[in-house]
Amino acid sequence: MTADPYPGYAWLREHDPVCPVDDPHVPGRTWLVTRYDDVRACLADRRLGSGAPVNPDPHPPGLSNLDDPQHAGLRRLVAAAFTPAVVSRLRDRTARTCAHAVESFAGRGRADLVAEYTREVPVAVVHDLLGIPEAERAPAADVLDMWYRAKFQQPRDEAKLSEVLGYVRRLVAYKRSHPGDDLPTRLIESGALTGDELEVMVMTLIGAGHITTIQFLGTTILRLLGHPDQRAALLDGDVDWSQAINELLRLDSPDHVAEYRYAGEDLTIADARVSEGDVVLLSLAAANRDPNKFPDPDALDLTRDARPHLALGHGAHTCLGSHLLKLQTEIAITTLFERLPDLALDIPSGDIDWGYAPTFRGPKALPVTFTPSLAPLPTADGRVCAS
Repeated sequence: MTADPYPGYAWLREHDPVCPVDDPHVPGRTWLVTRYDDVRACLADRRLGSGAPVNPDPHPPGLSNLDDPQHAGLRRLVAAAFTPAVVSRLRDRTARTCAHAVESFAGRGRADLVAEYTREVPVAVVHDLLGIPEAERAPAADVLDMWYRAKFQQPRDEAKLSEVLGYVRRLVAYKRSHPGDDLPTRLIESGALTGDELEVMVMTLIGAGHITTIQFLGTTILRLLGHPDQRAALLDGDVDWSQAINELLRLDSPDHVAEYRYAGEDLTIADARVSEGDVVLLSLAAANRDPNKFPDPDALDLTRDARPHLALGHGAHTCLGSHLLKLQTEIAITTLFERLPDLALDIPSGDIDWGYAPTFRGPKALPVTFTPSLAPLPTADGRVCAS
C-alpha cells in the first residue's frame, strides 16, 4: 500500500466509483467499488457470493470464503466463542499480557512498538482464546510470518504453507488430546468439520485474529500520538471507548478491502455492468471516508458517531471478532500510555513505512522514545507484572 492511498480513493469515488482493475491473484475481470452506499449494498447482496465458482486452492475454504447454508451453520458454532460475555473473561489475561509486554522494554527508553507490542499482544490473546498453552505456541513473529507468506506471497511459498499447516495440525492434535472450554474443542466435539476443514478453520482464526489487530493497534497508537488533546480526553474518561474505537476504525480501516465477492449472475452496481463470474472488490477504507456519509471524513473526531462504518464488514460476513478487537484495543492503549505517558514517535510521521500485505494497512515499524521507567505497572487484578 502507498503511504497515503486516500486521495486516490477520493478520486475514484468521484470519477469512477465502480472501476475495472487488474488483480494478479484472481483470473477474469475484477471491479473495485469505492462509494459507501454501493459498498454497503454489495456487502449484503446475496447475488455476490464469497465462495469462488472454481476454487484454485486445494485446501478447504475458511469461514469468510463460504456461502450459506454452510457459512451460517459454521458461523453459529464459531460465534459462541466471540460473544461479549466470553470475550470479557479474557480481560484480566489480556491486561497481564499487555503489562508484561510493556515491562519488557519500559526500562530502555526506546522500542519498536510493532515488533515488541502490537505483534505480541494479539497473537497471545488469540492463542488464549483457542486454549493453546504457551508451551505449544510458536513465537508471535513466526506465526505472523508463516501466515503472511502462506496467504499472500506470489508465487505461493509451498514450503512455508506446509510449515503453517504442520503448526496448525500440531495445535489441533493437542486440542484433541487436551480438550477444554475453548473454540477448537467445541468444533471438534460438534463433528461438523472434517480434519482438513478443522485445520483450515483454526489457521483462519489465528491469521484473521491477529493480523487485523496488529495493523489497527499500530495505526491507533500513531493517530493518538498525533492528537494529544483527543488522547487525553479518551484516557481521562471524557470520551466513550466504544465510540472512540469506532471512529478510529472508520478513519483507518485495517482491512482496506473485503474478501473477494463473485457475481452469481449479471448485475448492475452503480452504472457498471458486472457479468456473472466477475470478481468484485469492496473497498471498506474508501467507503469509510465517503464525504456523503461522513462529514469532514479525513479528520479524527473521537466524539463522532461512526457506528455505520464498514471497517468490520456488514451483513452475513460481519466480523465475528469485533468485541475481541475492541477489548484488546482499549486495554493495550490504556496500558501503554499510562505506563509511558511521554511516549513520542522517534521518526517523522511522514517516514512511516506502511503496509504489510496487499489488503491491509498499518505501520511496519513504530519506533518510539520515552523516559525509561523501572516501576512496574499493576495489572487489572491488582498484581504487579514482573518483567
